[in-house]
Formats: sequence, C-alpha cells, structure tokens
Amino acid sequence: MREPLLLDQTALATFETCPRRFQLRDLERLPWPATPLDQKQSLAVERGRHFHRLVERHFLGLPVDSEAIDDDVVRDWWQRFAHSSLKVPNGKRWPEHRLTIPAADNFLIGRFDLLVPGEEDGTPYVQIFDWKTSRPRSGADLKSAWQTRLYLALVAESGQALFPEGQVLSADRISLTYWYPHEADQPQIVAYSEGEHRQNWQAIQELVAEIQAIEALDAEEEWPLTGDWSHCRHC
Repeated sequence: MREPLLLDQTALATFETCPRRFQLRDLERLPWPATPLDQKQSLAVERGRHFHRLVERHFLGLPVDSEAIDDDVVRDWWQRFAHSSLKVPNGKRWPEHRLTIPAADNFLIGRFDLLVPGEEDGTPYVQIFDWKTSRPRSGADLKSAWQTRLYLALVAESGQALFPEGQVLSADRISLTYWYPHEADQPQIVAYSEGEHRQNWQAIQELVAEIQAIEALDAEEEWPLTGDWSHCRHC
C-alpha cells in the first residue's frame, strides 16, 4: 500500500504544467527533471533562506542584530523589513506554521511564513504573510498563483481548528500579504471571499481527483506530457 502524497503548491503547479514531470518528481522522486541551479541562483536561494530565518526569529520574539549579518544583501533586506510600514496584527503570531488537510487519499499541505489568527468585534479573521526575495510579481499573477490559491483554501478549510468551538471563519475574513524588500512599503494584499473559495476549492479537489485517476493506472505507464513544449526547456 502506497504512502499518501503530500501535495504542496509546487506539486499542484507541476502536475498542472506537466503530469509526466509530476510523476518523475513527486512519485518516483528523481532528482531529474529539475534544472541544476547555477552559482548565482544557489546564492539567491541561500540568501532567501537566511532572510526567512531572520524574520522567523523576529516573530518568535528573539533579537536580531543587523550588524551581525555578514551578507550585505541580506542585511539590506532585513533593514528594509525592520523599517517598513508593514502592518502585522497584534496577538497570535505563528511563524513557519504548517497546515495539512486530507484530500481524498492524499494530503494538501502549506507552509506559511507567518500565520496570524485573530478576532475583531467577535468575528474571527486570519492574515497570512509571505516574504519574497525574488523579483516582484503583479497582483494579477499573485492572485492566480498556486501558492495563493492553496494557502487561502487551506486556511478556509481549517477554520474550525484555528479557533475555539462555535466560532466560524468566513473566507471573506482571510487575506494573504506578499512582502518584497524592493517594495517594502507596498505589500501585495490578496483578499478572499466565500464565492472565490467555493470555486477555488472545487478546482483543487478536481485536480487532486485527476492525479488519483492517473495514479490508479498501470504503475509502469508514463503519465501524459505537457502539450506546451516551451515548458520542456526546464527539464
């Protein structure tokens, strides 16, 4: 009996782009077809991790000494963050928080840079924050991204676990904020709604069902390739 799949944002995006790549990456767990990172890309990834650790430390209530940051780029990012006008609600702040919910025979999983559940006038809300050190994306691109869609859906479906019994979290009270160092005072905020959640959650369930339907076929059979050959340059 196989172990359930942990379907994160990357897995869903990969399957939607190319089921064959999903088969190789998420089922057979092969290092190929991932494109090897060059030195510049590797440095960018390590800097991003370093910055995320600093912000996690901050929201855990631990001190961050900017003078002790030996990477000039990461120090600049941290100082931009520390002096930005980003508004994070007081109260519960859960850095590097993970939510997992069942999806048929598998699980959907999200790893949140910061999850902030709260209450205003007796009404529950949740604000999600995500720190980005890459090139900023437009609001339209972020709204349609699998990370946005999955994170908002996970919180909406996990409302009962985030709040005391009897409190109902509406999708209209969930938002996701993306913060970029080079737009420190212009965070991208993606709102959500009950109508969007119904459509989004249905689409996610249908995608998971499609994954399971193909997986139920002969294990030796190759999954379908993408019809857009431009994606193949990444393999």
